[in-house]
Amino acid sequence: MSVLFFKPIARPAIWGHTLVKDYFGYEDFPLGIGQSWSFSAQKDASTVCLSEPYVGKTLLDLWENHQELFGHPGEEFPVIISLVGPEDDLSIQVHPNKEYANQIGFPNGKNEAWYFIEACEGANIVYGHNAKDKVNLEEYIQQEKWDELIRHLDVHPDDFVYLPAGLLHALRKGSVVYEIQQATDITYRFYDYHRKDEQGNERELHLQQAIDCLSYNPEDMKNNISPEITDLGNCQQTVYISNDSFTVTKLEINGESEYICDNYQLATVVKGSGKVDNQDIKVGDNFLIPRNTKVQFNGQITIMMTTK
Repeated sequence: MSVLFFKPIARPAIWGHTLVKDYFGYEDFPLGIGQSWSFSAQKDASTVCLSEPYVGKTLLDLWENHQELFGHPGEEFPVIISLVGPEDDLSIQVHPNKEYANQIGFPNGKNEAWYFIEACEGANIVYGHNAKDKVNLEEYIQQEKWDELIRHLDVHPDDFVYLPAGLLHALRKGSVVYEIQQATDITYRFYDYHRKDEQGNERELHLQQAIDCLSYNPEDMKNNISPEITDLGNCQQTVYISNDSFTVTKLEINGESEYICDNYQLATVVKGSGKVDNQDIKVGDNFLIPRNTKVQFNGQITIMMTTK
């Protein structure tokens, strides 16, 4: 079987406008979109297949009824893959770990990762905090010393950043990002710069839940990534991370190349154009490579892939 293409889902956001629509060529997206879900099997928002013989079927349907494509029977679909284009700073937030998520009825926590397709000069993200413990954190909050509390991490094009559950974090404007997150769609908003909507209302915070989830481990605030690079002829493979949550790989293709997948891959074109199995592909295209599949690439293409 060849690859299966999927239609992305537009996701409105207060910090979005036209960047996602314009950068990825999603002409049918309305204004105000901050991100698109390239792959999701959420019950109320599952991406739809565009390829025969599964046209019109959702990714959730394929996962539940066509495990021959994936090879992971009896498991929950593990991730949500997004393309993000912030045109304002995102709220500062934290995700629960597995232990906390189990307490509120979810099977998994929410680890996350970002690959920076683009980042303007001087771009950075919120990445960690300076509080020693919960008491110290509450002192910062009570005194509204947000600038002293929050740590930042400089980012550049082609950077990869891992965000374990419990890490205080936020994207800021000035970047275009490929995002991987565990499919537990829980986010606790910690701080939102006192922004107000058109009615003059600030967005809801989840301060107590965020505080309860926050990690104070300094090792969690270090982006210790050790990419494994393999030369595959006209294709260079970079595995950024492989853990219990997900495995994230970049393929940089330069000419004709053959790629063999023993596990399924959720693939998104983030740079360039070319062909996969003689089908045209370009920036913003999303396709599933089924397990035990050999695919043929041709062109100048950068593809991000995620599996578990």
